Amino acid sequence: MMDSPGDERFDRLTWLAQHLYEADVAFLSFIDEHRQWMKSLSAPLVGTSIDRKLSVCQHIISTGAPLMSPDLKTDPRFTGHPVVPQIPLRFYAGVPLIAAPDLAIGSLCVMRRAPAGADEPFDFSPLEALAAIAVDAVALAQRNEELAAETRIDALTGLANRRGFDDALLRAASDCNRRSEPLSALLIDIDRFKTINDQLGHLAGDMVLRRVGEALAGVALRKGDTVARFGGEEFVMLLPGSDLTGAMEVAARVRGRLIAAGIPRPESAIVTVSIGVAAQPGNAIDGLDLIARADAALYAAKRAGRDRIVGDGIEATTN
Repeated sequence: MMDSPGDERFDRLTWLAQHLYEADVAFLSFIDEHRQWMKSLSAPLVGTSIDRKLSVCQHIISTGAPLMSPDLKTDPRFTGHPVVPQIPLRFYAGVPLIAAPDLAIGSLCVMRRAPAGADEPFDFSPLEALAAIAVDAVALAQRNEELAAETRIDALTGLANRRGFDDALLRAASDCNRRSEPLSALLIDIDRFKTINDQLGHLAGDMVLRRVGEALAGVALRKGDTVARFGGEEFVMLLPGSDLTGAMEVAARVRGRLIAAGIPRPESAIVTVSIGVAAQPGNAIDGLDLIARADAALYAAKRAGRDRIVGDGIEATTN
């Protein structure tokens, strides 16, 4: 939210602050560990970001208390401040954005070119009310992001669901085409899953799905790779930057991890999987075609006897 495009919700607040206080500029900022980012500026009279150590607002952010200076140029609290002499503004008033006790996430401030009289009264109440609205907007945006993320998570396994995977596929195809990098996909199907449901019941089937999901999540993958439940007893892995050889190696790790997990089946055996693998080179990636090729390879693996890996264009003899 910090170094991102402007937001109309915050622009309304700075507009109100500027007009309520007859200020030359009002700004709303957020902070990270080192910088203060101006999320909304009612006028271009201050910079869009600044080192926190050099910011006038650091006084209110560090204390969590409002501050008003009738004249920054003569205020002893800012004597020797490295930035104040460069600011074409003299009056300053600001309040912190308090997201939780002892947690300031930014500030809402107003400034004027002309100084105020030393005894001129100042009412922080409107500024504090606007700051509270800003904090509520941040909390709402965070909750909306959490809810959006939840719609992309499979409740049973904790992996990405089909919707989450579809989003990841669009991003990966676009990124790999742009970078001229290959993209690979693994479609993973639990062998004879219907038998588990039929003989042991759906609760046992759900347990198997969860344990397979845990095993897949435990495979060492790189940042940017995606593991998802594709639907039913099928899972999928998306590997940006991996060619077919690399993807086949990952598939072997997946199969080995599931065998090591020893998930029991009703026939006194363990759960196995069939895996179809496909890859496309950069500049020629079609996400839907990639999945269709992986699906065809998966079908070949099942047709060849299951419990094996088949790569797109490779004879179904891998076991």
